Amino acid sequence: MRIAICDDETHILDLLYEKTRAVLAQDNKTADISLFSDPQKLLVCYKKDDAPFDLLFLDIRMKGLDGLQLAEKIREKDRNAILVFITASAEYVFRGYEVKAFRYLMKNELDYGFAKVLRDCIAEWENSESDRFTFQFGAETISLDLQDIYYFESKKRIVTIYQSQGSYRTYAKLDDIENTLIDKDFIRCHQSFLVNARKIARLSAQEIHLKNGVVIPVSKKYKQSVGEAYLWSLR
Repeated sequence: MRIAICDDETHILDLLYEKTRAVLAQDNKTADISLFSDPQKLLVCYKKDDAPFDLLFLDIRMKGLDGLQLAEKIREKDRNAILVFITASAEYVFRGYEVKAFRYLMKNELDYGFAKVLRDCIAEWENSESDRFTFQFGAETISLDLQDIYYFESKKRIVTIYQSQGSYRTYAKLDDIENTLIDKDFIRCHQSFLVNARKIARLSAQEIHLKNGVVIPVSKKYKQSVGEAYLWSLR
């Protein structure tokens, strides 16, 4: 898990870091923790990577760029990160719903409230990981939200993953990916294609028409199972 803590008060930043380490140690868990006293430096990470952190603790009141403005910019890149606002006042609570804040934590509650909030965040993240597909892309490890993936295409040992914002290539067997995504609404329609049934716009006798306009062939072997999977995905 990748955690970012952003607060322009150094003593709060250090306190949150130590509390995070303590909870992780107690629960026998590990995480990469990054500290930021300047919100602009946190944003630099999003210029290099659309989703560099899984969990972010953000102070609401900071000089220059406040936590809510920072969260809005983060959401432009990453809609799935878990956001927790650290605040001395409850006046901004309702605005946090606009950026899908997971929790609010008052600064005067850190001593007795932080551990529970962090554990709730970890549980949420671990649950969401079951709906992601993780793979190697060159030297990087990439994790994609399954609902963003349209289909997988296999050519020899290279699988191309087509998703809403582009594509990735990885070395893999399509059979292995199919087994990994069993019960996740992905259906084999051809020896070379594995399709997200929820991305199907319509079916014809020999083709799948996806919602992004791409047309995928359907072989006779998989015709019946594709139709059944598509109907099941509409439930």
